[in-house]
Amino acid sequence: MVQKIISQTSQVKKEDGLANLIGQFGKWQLLVLAAVSLVKLSSGWVQFAIIFLTPTLTFWCSNFGENSTSVGENITCYSDCLEYSYDTYPFGNTIISEWDLICDRSWLASFTQTILQFGILLGSIMFGFFSDRYGRKNTFLASIVGLVAFGFGVAFAPDYITLTVLRFFMGVATAGTMVISFVIVMETVGPKYREICGCLFQIPLTVGHMTTPVFAFFYRNWNEFSLALAIPQVIYLGYFFVLTESPRWLVSVGKVDDATKLVTKAAKFNGLPTSNVEETLKKMSADIKSQSTVAKPNYIDLFKGSLLIKTVISCIIWMITGLTYYGFNQYISQTSPNPFLTVAAMGAIQVPAILLSIWLLRHFGRKLAIITFFTLGGLCVLVLGLVPDIFWITLTLGCIGISCVSVVATCIYIYTSELFPTVVRNMGMGACSTCMRVGSMIAPFISNLKVSWMPTVIFGFAPMIAALICLILPETKGTALPDSLVEEKDKVQKL
Repeated sequence: MVQKIISQTSQVKKEDGLANLIGQFGKWQLLVLAAVSLVKLSSGWVQFAIIFLTPTLTFWCSNFGENSTSVGENITCYSDCLEYSYDTYPFGNTIISEWDLICDRSWLASFTQTILQFGILLGSIMFGFFSDRYGRKNTFLASIVGLVAFGFGVAFAPDYITLTVLRFFMGVATAGTMVISFVIVMETVGPKYREICGCLFQIPLTVGHMTTPVFAFFYRNWNEFSLALAIPQVIYLGYFFVLTESPRWLVSVGKVDDATKLVTKAAKFNGLPTSNVEETLKKMSADIKSQSTVAKPNYIDLFKGSLLIKTVISCIIWMITGLTYYGFNQYISQTSPNPFLTVAAMGAIQVPAILLSIWLLRHFGRKLAIITFFTLGGLCVLVLGLVPDIFWITLTLGCIGISCVSVVATCIYIYTSELFPTVVRNMGMGACSTCMRVGSMIAPFISNLKVSWMPTVIFGFAPMIAALICLILPETKGTALPDSLVEEKDKVQKL
């Protein structure tokens, strides 16, 4: 559902009705983009908080029982140990030291992040459905309430199970804010500006990423850190007073009167005439109703004919992107002597990477950009495992590697949306998005592997494999995109 709107860039005729009324991009669209995109800050805080909740710690057995005076060696597990002690510097209390997530319980540190990402996966599906059924505004506000409530709940979690359950629901709520905010922006701007707005919309996420270590630096206990992240999110409750419904959704469900009032206001704000607003919207609504009676394709169509290869390869690429992006971020921070500076730098480098993505998409092929930066990113990670463990060398390679993956993550949204025909584009993007979440769920376990060289090997070769299989896909830049399965079949036959 998120990508349904951006993928309709090729349907210029269908989009011209509303775009002609309120303009392709004006002051009203800018206001909506600036206001709604702020919620992406919390997406960065929620997803990258794990870096400072579960840092790598030195521990030792400090109590073997009353009859023993020996002290265990560092980072060594003992079957007869009654109590472990921790060197948590530069942090205070973490969830690892709080609940002894070491030795045979070490997997629980990765599991809590996996559960968060699983919540995001389910939330994307759930809120996508609710958004189409009950409107963008109501479901967005519901997700905001959940985000704020569960954010505060995490800070006061009394045990590991409660913390993990609350993080799951926080992931569900976060998905709602991510899904619906993107849809609102894409339904607001005209086709000519969706490419650039789709890229710029990702910048607040990276700002959230780079500011997460600022909170962690000043609040070094896990519960204080979680509370510090939760408090700024209270400002999102202001959406109850300023957010309006998507005019495109109002038209799609036949609420033409409400849409007319909103579109008229937007047109005046952009300095455009309002004489034909109601007539145009009524015609758009009637066209939508007439098309709703046509039988619609389903997910099975994604795995038929030429779409089978596109679907499978796209899903693999998205899964590797999620695996590399989230896993490598966590791995680099855990192996750095200064995680605060490292995480901030790796977040900051993604801002120019996103801006570079816009230029690449406009001047080079989607396929070329993805293959090139997948390969460069993989090479940087592999080299990281070979160079001396010097902070500035590892930081530089880490930043370059993450910026490359960030370019890919931005470009694949546009590229994949252009690979599928319009009638199955939403389903294709939904399947790919699900695979990205699967990759992000696996990522924490790889970044926490005990064999030191394994994470760099996996995070290095995985994107290079993705680059190789991307060669099979066609280029879409400057091509006419098919709207139906019949057009897709004809297009393949002509190649």
